[in-house]
Amino acid sequence: MKKRDNIYEAFLDAIDEDLRGMCEVNRKAELPLPCPYCGEKNVERLAKSLVGVLEERSPDIPGLVPEQYRADVHEARELLTAATLALLSLYFSPRDSCMGSVAAVVSMFRHGCNAAFKSTGVLLFEQVATGMKYIVKKDVYIPSPFVRHIDSKKPYDRLHRDGSRGFTADEDDAVMFYKRYLKVQRRMFDTSPRFNFELCVKRPFEALLDERHTFYYMEEKMEIDLATKVRGLQDRYLLNCARAKGYDLLDKLMINALLAYLRDGTVSTAARESYLAQAERLIGHVTKSSRSAQLNEDDGDDRIA
Repeated sequence: MKKRDNIYEAFLDAIDEDLRGMCEVNRKAELPLPCPYCGEKNVERLAKSLVGVLEERSPDIPGLVPEQYRADVHEARELLTAATLALLSLYFSPRDSCMGSVAAVVSMFRHGCNAAFKSTGVLLFEQVATGMKYIVKKDVYIPSPFVRHIDSKKPYDRLHRDGSRGFTADEDDAVMFYKRYLKVQRRMFDTSPRFNFELCVKRPFEALLDERHTFYYMEEKMEIDLATKVRGLQDRYLLNCARAKGYDLLDKLMINALLAYLRDGTVSTAARESYLAQAERLIGHVTKSSRSAQLNEDDGDDRIA
């Protein structure tokens, strides 16, 4: 709770006085955000400030976000935050326009094994974009009950010439920001389908919720745990090298190759987990003499061919 409060205070310090005043107007929420809706430009400013504070106060786990994807992940965080801020203030009650609700919505996004997969977060925004709500247990779509507060219009009532329903990006800011987020997400999926982009995007928002276990899905917990273990192994290896421990050239080549593989977010977590024990043995097995001649005697069978 204290960390979340500190993040909120840092967020208030990072925004302009006019935006702070908009937050203070919403007296029905804990750690409030603006409600009623404060407009596209203000939402963009709020999103950039919030993401900036989160990335500083709740930094990424080293190795979780590959260097080549960091710019895309940062952009996606800002866009998804803006979409969520707009959604909450346009379609939910004032008490829901708060830090905890932002984290709750972001936590609903989940990586899928194919481009057609739709997480709970996607389905939530689709209620505005399509006017339809998906009922998982019955596997049916029904009219969305959403009503936009600023004009009392329903996404379901917006009927287009082609027979589709819902608000377009030109008609609704929540949809507009969400569609921009989707462009980044789909670009990343096309580049690397196995990379858990959604996990990397939402990771800093964990700090806004009290309970970590309510924020992540099981496979996401596995990936974060793996990233933490790999970082520990790398630190241990570098420390051993600094202390002039006895790694021969072949050991170093194999350890570096294993660590690079374990950090590769484009490979499934399960596949990388299978090589974790081998990396631990290699890093932990330090001798003063060369081990190159012992490959067939010790753990050579476990090494990567």
